[in-house]
Amino acid sequence: MDDQISGVVVSVSDPERGTILKAYGDAQRGGSPMTPDVHYRVASVTKTFTAHAVLQLVDQGELSLQDPIEEYVPGLPNGERITIRDLLGMRGGVYDYVNDPAFIDQYAKDPLWPGWKVEDAVDIMKAHADEFRTPDTKTVYSNSEYVLLGLVVEKVTGQPVDTYINNTAGDLGLKETTFPTTRTSLPSPYANGYWYYPPKGTPPKPSCTTDTPSPGSTGASLPRCGRDVTRSNPLVPWTAGAVVSTVPDMTEYAAQLATGVGLKPRTAKLRQDWTSLSNEGIRLQYGLGVMRVGDWVGHDGAIFGYSDMVFYLPSKKATVVVMTNASDAEAVTSTPLWGEIVKELYPGSLPTVG
Repeated sequence: MDDQISGVVVSVSDPERGTILKAYGDAQRGGSPMTPDVHYRVASVTKTFTAHAVLQLVDQGELSLQDPIEEYVPGLPNGERITIRDLLGMRGGVYDYVNDPAFIDQYAKDPLWPGWKVEDAVDIMKAHADEFRTPDTKTVYSNSEYVLLGLVVEKVTGQPVDTYINNTAGDLGLKETTFPTTRTSLPSPYANGYWYYPPKGTPPKPSCTTDTPSPGSTGASLPRCGRDVTRSNPLVPWTAGAVVSTVPDMTEYAAQLATGVGLKPRTAKLRQDWTSLSNEGIRLQYGLGVMRVGDWVGHDGAIFGYSDMVFYLPSKKATVVVMTNASDAEAVTSTPLWGEIVKELYPGSLPTVG
């Protein structure tokens, strides 16, 4: 809380040591307290659902991991060479549309962004053709790759991807997990999402105050604007970040994700064919729409107003999920807290590279 996070929900589930599900702080600043069952935007954890949808279609023989993206979204640079598997593994070399300066400026000004279409993201990718990398040479995180996979799901199934993913969540028993398509508030109860970080190079608004962190805090002095960004357009992150859920649902889902529930055993194993995302610090790897941090399998997420860590430790069959309702689109504010909990409860589970 010293690092200017409004509220936190923490869940730990361990078959030997027990469980805890507890909320801290405020769901609405100056209003109602945080509760464990609030809905929030899971951000990039959405990618795991998109990947699950694609891999299910592979299991059903509806598409192949070796299919080129050109078959589904024509006109992309390297489109004949970028495969579905490359996209799933963050190895497609596709320019990340969220890095486009004009995109960043507009999204920061108005997260509701009326008029945005998914095709706009593809247009941004194509406009940065000279910034594509050679496919299958390096693992680099890119939201674009998962927007393209959403278009693949729609092309193959003939139905809106939100419908397909909602059905997938239902099949997994995740009753509070949904893929919204309108710019409305979240299902009740919900946590408001706050953005304390102004765009890079932008001074705080005159109404903001700057707080100095308490002794021992890891945070820098940040403007406590508390800009409410609860309402945002889910079509902007779409299949890379639109899903809404609760911490209890994500606690259940973490084990399903890590153990391959809903996929054929061979596909589930293939999903955890890891490649490196970083060459230093804690081991950080990516599979096919799933991440490994140290020994933990799951995914993280950050979007305006929310961040979360949803991870499962196979050796202990334990799950640790942390959600915070303050973030920009890059800072995963739940990460430091999740890391401290994991180090305390499961020492040695976050090995470093080398």
